Formats: sequence, structure tokens, C-alpha cells
Amino acid sequence: MLNIKKNKLSLRDYSNLYIYIPIVSTLTACIIALFTLFSPPMPGIADQGDFERVMKVTGLGNTKMQDASHWFKYVVTEYEALPTSFSRLSGEIPTTSMIYPITIGKLLCSVIGYNYFDTRILAFIYLVLYMTGLYICLRCIHFKNISTAIFFSILSVFVLVDGNYLVWFNSLYGEPMMIVGFLLFISSILYLLKHREDKPYKKFLFIFISSVLFLGSKAQCFIALPLVVFIILRVIKINRKQLFTKTNIFLIITILALTFYVKGTYSQINASCGVDTKFNSVFYGILKNSQNPKEDLELLGLSPDLSVEAGKHAYLPKEAYVKYVPWSDITNKEFNEKISNIKLVKFYILQPDRLLKGMEYTASKSFHTETALGKYEKSKVPKYTPEFNRFTLWSDFRNFKLPKTLSFIVTFYILIFLFSVIEYIKHKHDAVVTLRIEILWIIILIGIMQFPMPYIGNGEADTAKQLFLFNYTFDITFLAASTWIFNKLVSLKNR
Repeated sequence: MLNIKKNKLSLRDYSNLYIYIPIVSTLTACIIALFTLFSPPMPGIADQGDFERVMKVTGLGNTKMQDASHWFKYVVTEYEALPTSFSRLSGEIPTTSMIYPITIGKLLCSVIGYNYFDTRILAFIYLVLYMTGLYICLRCIHFKNISTAIFFSILSVFVLVDGNYLVWFNSLYGEPMMIVGFLLFISSILYLLKHREDKPYKKFLFIFISSVLFLGSKAQCFIALPLVVFIILRVIKINRKQLFTKTNIFLIITILALTFYVKGTYSQINASCGVDTKFNSVFYGILKNSQNPKEDLELLGLSPDLSVEAGKHAYLPKEAYVKYVPWSDITNKEFNEKISNIKLVKFYILQPDRLLKGMEYTASKSFHTETALGKYEKSKVPKYTPEFNRFTLWSDFRNFKLPKTLSFIVTFYILIFLFSVIEYIKHKHDAVVTLRIEILWIIILIGIMQFPMPYIGNGEADTAKQLFLFNYTFDITFLAASTWIFNKLVSLKNR
């Protein structure tokens, strides 16, 4: 009898461990994140010219203390708080999803007593949302083996709470909103799977809100819309056998609203930065290393005379251009009105060797989440400081040790896909397991779709920064693969 009681107590202890592992892991992540982000001098990312278009639509303005010397080199945390447009906030005028945390941040700043908007408050809001997503993921992914659960939790903190992700939180870039929204979206699907029997509306609302935050963060996320809709429709199938129920009709309406919002947001963002990116995609991409620039221009349906600007990007001084200055009337007439994303894609489809060379260049810029932009305020450091090394062990390893080659990346994803297909077939009668694998496939596909976009859509300009989401999806895939391997080794040892 005594042994039986001891065994029962042991089982209860294991059950408690499954409850406490996510709590302890998330608290550990919070401590690491708070130290990384808020210990003095508080780090951030300096503006390279991207903030202005976010500020215009979210109700922010420059303060008097700001000047051109801050660009690229020093972080600015204080901005003028202007009224927020209700039409933009409500989604009537689709706007970057950053408007929502920024609006909350402005309210908190006014409550605290600030007469300005402080990006450090925004960083705290991002951190709360990010830790929420992390906790839900850890709580909703169940492992039969306790050691696997512990391994997964430790590795999740090590990989996903890396300092080179967190440092972006103290900025007005779209990158932090993108990964925060993405993690929340993943957690919303996992949460629904774990609580399928509960009332569905709150769960579907969670999915909708997280989808908006993710897809509306940056223009490059627009391409992920079909995949997000697909996984939501799979949720409908797994939750309801009949299509036309009140819950499913509600969910279909949210999908339509999401599509309207994302399409509108993409159009708004593309209108403000699309001219520069198209200029870069042709002159700093296709023509930069071209053997015959004039012939390439003809294939694109453009004037061969534009070849005089081959190899130039859109951010040079006006005097650096021979004739076709970006945003000028002649460039608008001869280039902007005649080029399109469809023409760019068609060019690379017809010339796959050029695309392959571009992808090899892109691969050489992968796994790089750090940036040479300044990390601290001008008043906090004696000189421009691009270095940052608080809890960056994982990103340093990824950047300096993993092969930055197209062959490595292709091999990695092929192996992941093959083994996941085997697991999918093995558990084909388990709806929860198969949907989890489908979620992994969606994460992989979103990352793969991000990979060619920087080069096709922006040439060789700012490639590493544009691979931010690709690197994040790679990290999640690496996390899933490492946990699967660990679990197999534990299972073999137990046998």
C-alpha cells in the first residue's frame, strides 16, 4: 500500500511539473527580456529613414530635440504625440497594425504624465504581448515525456528570446510587430486546438486579432494571407462538421474582413515605399550584375536608355544619377508607370539562372538579425555604438557557425519536410497531431515565400533586414526539429 501511495504521489508530481514548466519558463524569459531591454543604457535601433511613414499614419511627430545627426547612429525614444485617426484605428482606412500598440502606448504615456510618446513604453507593450504568445505556446504544446517538455521550454527561451530580436522592440520599425503578431497567431491556433470544446467566439476573435497584428505589420507579410486563411479554414473543418453554422459564418465574415484589411494596408504601404523598392529591384538588382543591361530593360518592357543608372539604388544624392532621379517626373513616366511586380516575377521565371544567382546572394545574407545601426541614445553613450551583445548567444551562433549557402538552406528544409510527412502519415487519424504538423508546414512555407522576396522586390538593398521573418521562421523550424530529435532519442533510451 505504501508503494502504491508513493507512485500516486509521483504521478501527481509529474502532472504538476507539466503545469509549472510553462510558468517557470515564461518567468525566466521575462527576466532575461527585462534585463536585455531595460537595463541601462537601454538599447534600441536607430532610424534609417523608415520611421516617417509609420509616424504619419499612427499619430506621431518629431520633437524639437531631434536632428539629422541621430539618423543611423543614435536611438531616439521621444516623439510628439498627435491625435490618432479614428478612421485608421477602426480599420475603415486600413493602416499598419502598429497603430494599435502605439495608440495604447500613447494612452499609457498620458496616464504616466508624459507629454510625449516614449518608445520605451512601446517596447514594454511588445514585450507583454510576446511573453503572452510564448506562454500560450508552451502551455498548449503537450509532450508525453517530461524531459522533452523541459528541453523544448529551455530551447524556446534560448532561441526566441534572443537579444537581437528583443532590441528591435524599442523602435518604430515593423519588425517587432511582425514577430509578435506571428507568435500570437501561432499561439491562437494552438490554444484553439487545446480548448476545442469551449465557446468558440473568443478563440476565433483571438485568431482574428493576432492575424491582423501579423499581416498588417509590414507589406512583405501580405503574401502570407492565403496561408493564414488556409489554416483558419482547417480550424473550421476540425471544429465543425457542418459548414453553415453560426460559428462558421462568423469565422467566414472575419476572413473577409481580414482580407479587406490586409489588402488595404498593403496598398497604403506600397504607395509610400513601392517606388523606391521597384527602383532598387531593377537598377540595384537585375541591372547591377547584368552582362547586358539594355537587353534586360527591353525584356522588362522599359527603355534601354535607363541603363545609365545601372547599379544604383534609390537612396543616393540627386547628383549621383545621370538622368533618372527616383521620384522625378521623367523617372515616373519612363519607369514607375511601366514597371510592375508581375513583370519582375515574369523576368525571373523566364531566366531562372538569374533567379538562382539572386537566391545565392540572398542566402549569403541570411541568419543575420543584427544591424549596423546605432543601439543607444546619444546622451547615453560617448560615440556611435552599433555593437550589441546582451543574450545574443543563439543569434551569434546562427550568424557565425551555420553555413550561409543556398544548398544548406534547401537541404535543411527538404529533410524537415520529409520527416514531417512521415509523422503526418503515421498520425493521420489524430486530428490534433496532423493539424500541428500543418501549422509547422505553414510556418515553413511563410518563411520560404519570404526568402526570394527581398531580392526580387528590392534588389541587393537591405537584404538582411528584409529576411527578418525568414530568420524567425527558420528559428521556429529549428526549434521544432531539435525537439523532435530529442524526443526520439529519449524514446529509444526508454525502450
